[in-house]
Amino acid sequence: MKKRNIIVFFIIFILSVFLIIDFLSYKLNKILKSLIIEQGKEVFGHDVTVGKIDTSILGSSIKISNIEIKNLEGFKNKNLIQIKDIYANFSPTSLLQKTIIVKNVSINGASLYYEVNINNKQVKDNIGSLKTDSKDSNNLKDQKDQIKESKINKQNKDFLINQLVINDAKINAYSEFLDINKEINLNKMTFNNIGTAEKTINFKEVLKMIFANVLLNINNEVIQGSLKEKMKSKVKTLKNKISPDSFKKLEKTFK
Repeated sequence: MKKRNIIVFFIIFILSVFLIIDFLSYKLNKILKSLIIEQGKEVFGHDVTVGKIDTSILGSSIKISNIEIKNLEGFKNKNLIQIKDIYANFSPTSLLQKTIIVKNVSINGASLYYEVNINNKQVKDNIGSLKTDSKDSNNLKDQKDQIKESKINKQNKDFLINQLVINDAKINAYSEFLDINKEINLNKMTFNNIGTAEKTINFKEVLKMIFANVLLNINNEVIQGSLKEKMKSKVKTLKNKISPDSFKKLEKTFK
């Protein structure tokens, strides 16, 4: 009888452990999804959607699928940025410590849809707002952000990503009126020691480096590359279709 009771207790204990793990995974998925959507909108200024999050507490891993950052209105593609999936491996014991340690993060299949079009005779692109936000937000909100971040850091745990790798990223450059339709493959990008703990690189700084690399590739492949001569002749035909300021900017760009 005692042996039977021990077996029943053991089965109930095992089931309880698995139920607790499932509950923790469910709660962690909800927290991560909310965090990605809120932080993504704050950083990029665009709506963010997340397809699915799978967390394995026992496997110490997280998979996030189909992240979409929405495009501005008036542009062809519905998304500005689309990421196929993100994998992360974390240290489970660090969940109980001051700093949560993420061993590695792998971002796979990221696409940036870069577009240029004419709106009310003004030449506009869909990453102009990102360029403005990256400069203006630092100048105008620096003190507020520092105060806000210091309050958050006092309440929440710090985190450390040992290594962040971006694989198979590409830029889809498109402009109907400039006759551009080009896919640009980006080299693998690797960043180490990222987070909110002391002596780590802030995630916003990493975003700046990624964005600078994107702009450099657009400049090299589209503006300074084989399309330059083609664009110079195309710009001349646009003189009466766009504003004088926009025409001067285009002339200067492809000079």
